[in-house]
Amino acid sequence: MRIERKIMSVAIDQIVSAVADYRKPRLFNPWSESCRTELNQDYYLQRRKSLKAHLSCENPLMIVLGQVPGFNGARFSGIPFTSEALLFDGAVPRVEYLCGQRITSRKMPWVEPSSSIVWEELCKHQVESRVLLFNAVPWHPEGKDGPLSNRTPNRGEKKAGLECLELFFETFSGVPVMALGLTASENLNHLKIKHIKLRHPANGEATMFRSGAGIFIKNLRDSLQLST
Repeated sequence: MRIERKIMSVAIDQIVSAVADYRKPRLFNPWSESCRTELNQDYYLQRRKSLKAHLSCENPLMIVLGQVPGFNGARFSGIPFTSEALLFDGAVPRVEYLCGQRITSRKMPWVEPSSSIVWEELCKHQVESRVLLFNAVPWHPEGKDGPLSNRTPNRGEKKAGLECLELFFETFSGVPVMALGLTASENLNHLKIKHIKLRHPANGEATMFRSGAGIFIKNLRDSLQLST
């Protein structure tokens, strides 16, 4: 699906503004807040640029919709299923310019296992440059152990996420969707958006995710008659 460049740029700006504007207690907003461990307390501005760059895919092949950002993933990177380590290694298309740059003062860049698994699978099937990543609830729900912990989003947070999802799919309508996890699938069902639900790669489900993702991508290639 090709989208006229100027129209897409405006639409993506609206998506980024929508996710950046939402603020609630115990819900960290990567695009309007910073963490004390970050080297630059204005890094949320870079996260806005990173998200816009990631979404600026003129001919997306597929969408991978996750549930929520993790404390060691999108909380710091600003891109779903993306860790500080992946950005540092220059492994993420359209934001390669962040290669070698650190976000936090931590001795080693944050690594999120599920992010690594998702990108490994996308690269394996050579679709990484044509994939859009987003979350059903864009913001990080902080767990009982503080900012560096996770929790399941509550009903109000899921509802707020629906508004951003609706805006996202108005821009990228018609692109095949792979939903990872229950929250992602539930929000898509609420919006009546067709999708394939797969296991989320976290919590020992990596093998099931890889199998499902491989089948999804193969079927997508076959339907579009794409070569590997």
